[in-house]
Amino acid sequence: MYWTMLRRELLGRKRQTAIVAAGLAVAIALVIVVSSLAAGIRSAQSDALASVYGVGTDLTVSGAAAAPGEGGGPRFEFGQGAGETSDGTTKLDQSTLSVQMGRSTLPADTVQTVSAIDGVAAATGVLSLNNITFSGEMPDFSQMSQGQMPGQGESGQGETAGPPSGGFDGAGGSAFDLNSFSVLGIDPTASDIGPISATTLADGRAFQASDAGSNVALLDESYASSKDLSVGDTISVAGTEMKIIGTLASTSGEAETAANVYLPIDVARSLAGLEDVVSAVYVSADSATDIASVQEQLETALPDATVSSQADLAQQVSGS
Repeated sequence: MYWTMLRRELLGRKRQTAIVAAGLAVAIALVIVVSSLAAGIRSAQSDALASVYGVGTDLTVSGAAAAPGEGGGPRFEFGQGAGETSDGTTKLDQSTLSVQMGRSTLPADTVQTVSAIDGVAAATGVLSLNNITFSGEMPDFSQMSQGQMPGQGESGQGETAGPPSGGFDGAGGSAFDLNSFSVLGIDPTASDIGPISATTLADGRAFQASDAGSNVALLDESYASSKDLSVGDTISVAGTEMKIIGTLASTSGEAETAANVYLPIDVARSLAGLEDVVSAVYVSADSATDIASVQEQLETALPDATVSSQADLAQQVSGS
């Protein structure tokens, strides 16, 4: 009886039935599409964050953002007689390695403080730096100080000196380039936690404990390819040649590695002229259920630091 009445009602109101059916179909389709998109975004986000956090990394401890004006940019200082001078032009080439702008550092013993927290399985510190190289040609200012511009003959003595001819790139002018790449100082013995754990060895070998204090480097595979570098070559970091012992690729096809160049952390500190500091500490908890408790303990033990979980970073990245 019930089914008979239902059939009669539906057939008696064919237009209304079609509209309702279409509305339900659209609603169901939207739910399926939104759910699929959300799952895809979560998966892609997880892959992208893995290159920053690393496999098995649950929390990061980092210094507070540097106040505006603090630290500044890299400084290039050229003393008298610096560079090579020829035909009135001085060629200059200098590299500097410094902490990334807008970031502050933490004492290196923060790693020990973190390791002592209940529920922490492992912790390692990293140092994030930028290598910037200034290279180019400048006028020979020693001639200017004698009242003679580059390219001006003896007949010009006593006359008012004008600006160098040719402008920025012309003869007697200046032309220079600034090239940079990211550098990450890591503990050679810590390969199971942090950004390095989200990579796979593409060529050569990985860091070993004996590499501490040695001028050796690992390169991101894509960066090495773009610069035509390979295992056995050298790369200049802060003016010091580093032997390339291996290249790394991200374990995720959707993400890149965390830096262009990796160095033993003690070598990175020395080249940058820094004391025992780290940019961040990567933390692995004993279990997933301990993450919230460990984060709370870290925030209490390190009130001046920023403690973030993968969920916190995901919210900052996506704003969702």
